Amino acid sequence: MVMALFASCSDFLDIESPTTVRTDAYFKSTSDFTSAVSGVYNGLRSYYGNFYEVAELPSDNAQINGYNLGVAPLDQLTWITSTASIQNRWTISYALVARANVVEARLTNFEMEKALKDQYLGEVRFIRALMYFNLVQFFGDVPLVVKEITSENEAYSYKRSPVAEIYAQVERDLLSAVELLPDAYNAANAGRITKGAARSLLGKVYVTNKQFDKAVPVLKSVVASDQYKLLPQYASVFDIANKNNAEMVFAVQYLGGTGFSEGSNFSILFAPFGSGTEITSGGIPASANGGTLDLFNAFEAGDLRKPVSIAFWPTTDSLYYTRKFLDKPVASNEGKNDWPVIRYSDVLLLLSEAYNETGTVSDALPLINAVRKRAGLANLSGLDQAALRSAIQHERRVELCFEGHRWFDLLRTGTMLSTMRAYKEKYIKYGGYLVPNYEVTDAKVRFPVPFRELSLNPELGQNDGY
Repeated sequence: MVMALFASCSDFLDIESPTTVRTDAYFKSTSDFTSAVSGVYNGLRSYYGNFYEVAELPSDNAQINGYNLGVAPLDQLTWITSTASIQNRWTISYALVARANVVEARLTNFEMEKALKDQYLGEVRFIRALMYFNLVQFFGDVPLVVKEITSENEAYSYKRSPVAEIYAQVERDLLSAVELLPDAYNAANAGRITKGAARSLLGKVYVTNKQFDKAVPVLKSVVASDQYKLLPQYASVFDIANKNNAEMVFAVQYLGGTGFSEGSNFSILFAPFGSGTEITSGGIPASANGGTLDLFNAFEAGDLRKPVSIAFWPTTDSLYYTRKFLDKPVASNEGKNDWPVIRYSDVLLLLSEAYNETGTVSDALPLINAVRKRAGLANLSGLDQAALRSAIQHERRVELCFEGHRWFDLLRTGTMLSTMRAYKEKYIKYGGYLVPNYEVTDAKVRFPVPFRELSLNPELGQNDGY
């Protein structure tokens, strides 16, 4: 398994592990790098396997309905420094960063075919940028590591870098990826990171940093490339028989049905508890990433996305669940559902937002209306900048629900606290799982630095409020 490349041998024994390949004994051929880059990609499966816990559950979109109490702190915003989901997010992010750093360091001075070398460098830099983009939104200041760490002492030397420095590195990595990556791949390499994916993520970074003037040309180039399109039917976007379709700018690939647990588990996790095999198969439905009444009611009358996005399962708990990840796997971790990281509709709505924030409402409207048209909704017109800003955020909520965007959207627009406080006030008496327990404090705009990390390196410091 290629991940063994990144294991370290204990230095208190004067022997070599027979099951570990040291990095200084590896990377001798092009095939070694091919395997190593595949290992970086493979890490994304674990990363996104429970991404919903931190990117949807804390928001007004999702709840756990009492059937997955291990992540209740994420649902109710009662997390603490030792909350497992937050520790796991930090750990797996830096594991992926480390893999990318090793490949980059060894590849830089390795002689190989230029186009392939450029592609591999672009791919690992994109993944490193993606990790840091998410880390900085979740935690704020974080350690910035862009080189291979070769000793324990060196690891402890890293303190947290300011948010601005993290974003500057993310921008550098993505600009490099845009230059290095190909526009497309053959069928055998479908699902790999493309130039369009790098541009799309870069545009999202600029929108997040309110650099709308920089976001417009980058996102516009994705649209102008004519490589992506909105599928006529919303359900087709998520159909496991239609993977890597024209709307998927970048999706994490899961290989279901192989018998080697390389598939996803979303269809089982997200199916309503108690539904048996009516929705999914091969495991116990968990009501994870369950929908809220608030999201259910957020869809306009006649919105064709609603039956796909959220459905009602009649129980005493009134369960809502998403049908975006339907599958009937033979066992757990054998699902064929990919995780959509960037869809073309996301790009269109980001560009609409960037146009609106730069004062060109006339350019923004056709983009949001294209998304609405596919949903069977009427065009918007006659909106001023403020009204269109609200409309775009609403459209993002219903278009991209359950896909790991809502929490980030609330954070970057500065509306998380007001939205979640209003949500608690609205549902404290009427519904939602343990809504009275919600702790929507000012500190919750950031996750805490995990207890384990502070114990290992107290100089990291803690975020305010923890």
